[in-house]
Amino acid sequence: MKHKVLILFFTASIQLFAQPGIRYELNSINFIGNNYFSSSTLHGLIYSRPSPWWFWKFLHSFSSLGKEPVYFDSTNIQIDLTALKEYYNSNGFFDAKFGYRYTVDTADKKINLYYTIDESKPSYFGKLNLFGISRLPKYLYNNIYKDIALDTNQRFSQEVVQNNTNKFINYMNNNGYIYIRLDSTVILKDTVNYKADVNIYFSLGNLYKIDTVLVTKTGAGANFVEDGLLRDISGIKKGQLYSQDALSQSQLRLYQTGLFNSVMLRPKENDTTDNKVPIEMIANIGLLNEMDPEIILNNQQNAFNAGLGVSYIRKNFLGDARKLTISTSFGVQNIFQVDFGKLIKAFSIYDTTLNGYVDSRIILNQPYLFEKPIFATWETYATINKQLYYYNTLLGTKFTFDFEMPVYTFINHLSASYTVEQSKEDYRTLPDSLAIKLVSDIAADAASTTADNILFPTRGYNLSFHIEEGNSFPQKNSSSAGFYKVQLGGSYYLTLDKHQSSIAAFKLKVGNIQVYYGSFAGVPINRTFFAGGSTSIRGWESNQLVPPASPRLRTIPGITNINIEGGSFLLEGSMEFRRKFWENVGYALFTDFGNTWLGYNTFSWNSVAVAVGFGLRYYTPVAPFRVDFGFKFYDPASHEFLWQKKEHVFQNVVINFGLGEAF
Repeated sequence: MKHKVLILFFTASIQLFAQPGIRYELNSINFIGNNYFSSSTLHGLIYSRPSPWWFWKFLHSFSSLGKEPVYFDSTNIQIDLTALKEYYNSNGFFDAKFGYRYTVDTADKKINLYYTIDESKPSYFGKLNLFGISRLPKYLYNNIYKDIALDTNQRFSQEVVQNNTNKFINYMNNNGYIYIRLDSTVILKDTVNYKADVNIYFSLGNLYKIDTVLVTKTGAGANFVEDGLLRDISGIKKGQLYSQDALSQSQLRLYQTGLFNSVMLRPKENDTTDNKVPIEMIANIGLLNEMDPEIILNNQQNAFNAGLGVSYIRKNFLGDARKLTISTSFGVQNIFQVDFGKLIKAFSIYDTTLNGYVDSRIILNQPYLFEKPIFATWETYATINKQLYYYNTLLGTKFTFDFEMPVYTFINHLSASYTVEQSKEDYRTLPDSLAIKLVSDIAADAASTTADNILFPTRGYNLSFHIEEGNSFPQKNSSSAGFYKVQLGGSYYLTLDKHQSSIAAFKLKVGNIQVYYGSFAGVPINRTFFAGGSTSIRGWESNQLVPPASPRLRTIPGITNINIEGGSFLLEGSMEFRRKFWENVGYALFTDFGNTWLGYNTFSWNSVAVAVGFGLRYYTPVAPFRVDFGFKFYDPASHEFLWQKKEHVFQNVVINFGLGEAF
């Protein structure tokens, strides 16, 4: 009887799908028996796709937007089963079995497809054996083996094997073994004890040291830059072990000079003698004098700024690859909210129509300072920053030292700076309220990053640490305050699907300013904390979240109810779901929280602002352009939630524009 049922089913299937002109939509694809892997993961593996949502089909019916219906094709089933079997096999389920069935709705002409999975018991890692490396020095073998050793309590994974193999090859490439090659990988499956031994076979090759650096120059500026200077900046020394990572860092160091249209470092493998390999530097050097107009788009001061600028650049200024830059620029804050008609008729430094900045500066860059991998910058600047209640004129000079860090260290960015700056603060509603503050500032920044992509990070993290001390050097200044400033920040990215189109992102930032002489009112405005805006808490305008006015702040007649000084304690956090639904288009759902306070001891949970919202993203090759709609979910000023407010919900929305992701 069992055979008769199968024959009848098979015959019915042929009759059903052999009828000309009748097509059945693939309504859904379901998985049964998948305990170890989610259905969303398995959906990403198979070739078949269910028919899209009715709205997308409706759009497609009269436009190029949307998506067309997907019809059932039985020939895809075997492709799907093969993909499922390969995935399970590569993850240690060597005995997994697969089947399928489907149900037919002849009235609506739809089919629901079901894949049945018997996962069986998984196998775990057994022994790891490496072959062909007997000539490897013992210290190298011990250093790398502890990083690639397999955890016998971990389920077998082909991805882990591949990653560890690549890690071993990269380590060898960075320790002189330029020609190491992978021959084969053999997995010995023990289906009785559910173990998988891994045997990896290599061809090691010889140990190589660097011979010399051969420079080939082209381009308009080739005759004005000496070969020896380029060798010095690269930092490559004759006799050092060949290292691919060292070559990459040297290439990056050369690019930082700004001399090159293109530069490439590579081993000249055909000229190796006596286990020495020459390095070929192929450099195209551009014009040494440039005048560059620019369109400015940035996210300074938690707001989207758009503006124009122009800069003159002199490369190799007085030799040693120095670069001189003279620039001026301006930016308009929240440009989409500016009333340009009113602005043109009555422009004044005291008006409240326009927020933004004007900036002029002279910058001198010196790469490879003291013949060390230190990138030094000296800049002198004048900046006018206009905000709603004040404008701030900054006159200063700054020395910055960026230290090149090895790629294998936890801290991969480290810099130190010294700034002398005069800050003139004029409150725009009161022309006679000028305050002048001087700051002598020493600061250090450290960062660690493993994020895999700058434009659309899908995994990894970014960590940052900033410490700053103001006005203890060279001497105390009677008109200003002495203070310490510390800020910590971190973001984490998690991929939610195989195609890396759905991402969960998290951010946390905390900062504190401690005054050790004078008062907080003596700390320059541009050193204090503000919250709110396109890269902060998106339910509030830029820099709108500050502590309430307090006797601890300067009392100014006419605006005593407004704090324009900012806060001394900051807490910010965000949770965001990002998804690309087309190659260059995506959306985001977010929750932001945080605020600023006058000291960490005034912090309270009922004063934490909370915003929720959604946004759209368009991903360009340069950076994503985004628009976010933020709603005040909880407003600490009124202690009201979104549903308690008397205003319509859309009266509580803030539209934020930005370049790049919010974090």
